[in-house]
Amino acid sequence: MASAIESLGKQAMKTFCDRRFCQKNLDKLLNLINKITAEDVKLDKNILDYVSRQPAPMCVMDIFENKDITIAIFILKHGVKMPMHDHPEMHGLLKVISGMVELSSYSLKTKSNHVIKAKEEIAAVKHRPICLHSNSPACIFTPIEKNLHEISCVEGPAAFLDILSPPYDVDEFGKGTRPCTFFKTVKSKLYTESIDIIEEVQLSVVENLPDFYSTSLDYMGPPLRN
Repeated sequence: MASAIESLGKQAMKTFCDRRFCQKNLDKLLNLINKITAEDVKLDKNILDYVSRQPAPMCVMDIFENKDITIAIFILKHGVKMPMHDHPEMHGLLKVISGMVELSSYSLKTKSNHVIKAKEEIAAVKHRPICLHSNSPACIFTPIEKNLHEISCVEGPAAFLDILSPPYDVDEFGKGTRPCTFFKTVKSKLYTESIDIIEEVQLSVVENLPDFYSTSLDYMGPPLRN
């Protein structure tokens, strides 16, 4: 019998195979990821204690990647914020499996295939922040909606499982067709015409993040295969 994470991986591959999108398959994937626990991926107190002691703000466990999807676990130390970043032309699911985070999402007003330049200011809206813990349902983002987010660790270390499709695509120098770009807010004003959207903002690219970096940890849970 397949483990919970193996079943999740197979459904993720089915959902995003060759970039064909089917809402029914996404609903099945959402149902499976909402049931995933820290125990399913062998994330225990020893690992969390190690994350607390080591110097990096964040640790990453790579679980699986092919041309269509990437699955990984991110673990943030207590009080750490993962800076605002994008997921170019990607769908994604994020499920907290330990600790608690505050998630702030943004939707760009530009087209999803717009090439963002270094000194350009781009318009976006900020959605109301939400707190997520292990009993919270997974969050979904698309190439258009809530494609940017920043994640603050409220109770940590906090771990969340990420599924992205397609994967980021960069070379060893960080250049490629789907790089991860970081942003900061340069202007904002309150937005009162929606319950979900709280601000209209102008964002600009952040090129260097000297205080934020990550280190890799070995994934100890059941392996995933094509």
